[in-house]
Amino acid sequence: MIFDIIPQHLLALSHRLFPSSIPTAVILPLIDLEHETAPLDQWLHEKELAQLAGYVYPKRRREWLAGRICAKQALRTFFQHSSKPPLIPEHNLCRVASEESGQPYFGQLPGISSPPPNLSITHSKSLAAALVCATHCGIDIQYPSEGLQRVKERFCTEEEEQRLQQSLPHLPQLSRLALLWTGKEAVKKMVSPAGIPGFQEIKLCNITDTDNTDTLLHFSIATVQSTSLPVVAGLLSNGYGMALCCLEDTRVPQKRRPNAHAGTP
Repeated sequence: MIFDIIPQHLLALSHRLFPSSIPTAVILPLIDLEHETAPLDQWLHEKELAQLAGYVYPKRRREWLAGRICAKQALRTFFQHSSKPPLIPEHNLCRVASEESGQPYFGQLPGISSPPPNLSITHSKSLAAALVCATHCGIDIQYPSEGLQRVKERFCTEEEEQRLQQSLPHLPQLSRLALLWTGKEAVKKMVSPAGIPGFQEIKLCNITDTDNTDTLLHFSIATVQSTSLPVVAGLLSNGYGMALCCLEDTRVPQKRRPNAHAGTP
């Protein structure tokens, strides 16, 4: 199975901004699953296999499966990059569960006493991706479709559109909208322990460190904290927008599911 590589500038910027989070991201084209011959029980926990069997529609099955595979691969890479790598359990011994809101998380990992790292999963059209971090995190990818233009008023204010135009004039409008969408989605996922905010509550307040395809978006959420939240955003080689962020600031309320990291999955 071949995982796509995140652009080097995006990766370098992420590690510079979020050093203690150890952000580890993996991307997988959904088409790869059509040619995958390895048994699914090499990737999926027994409870995940049972959940997958309940999905009837092929598209939903591929999206769900690709997200779990990305999560398992990112988890392995995350531990390999840690200062004291543990004995990493096999993929099928690690379970990705979901809160009622749909937010994914790792169940307690066998043989590892410390709480599992945090997880965020996303998919759009033909891609899936996952981000594993030591802190709360969020990742999103988005195909720059015409649908973004049709729903623009739901997530992009006139002020935000002007800021995007001024800072990223070399990008097509749909690409700019894709970056804004992914940035806000990544923030929503990252701060979800404090209550998932709406798009209108997340404000784009600044854009810095831009080049041809990558940029640093700064968002604010008045109900969470007064300082801005930096989000690394950029365009993949196929034109998809991608954004990721990690929350190294501990001021966000820690509203977590009960016993999230306790017990056997």
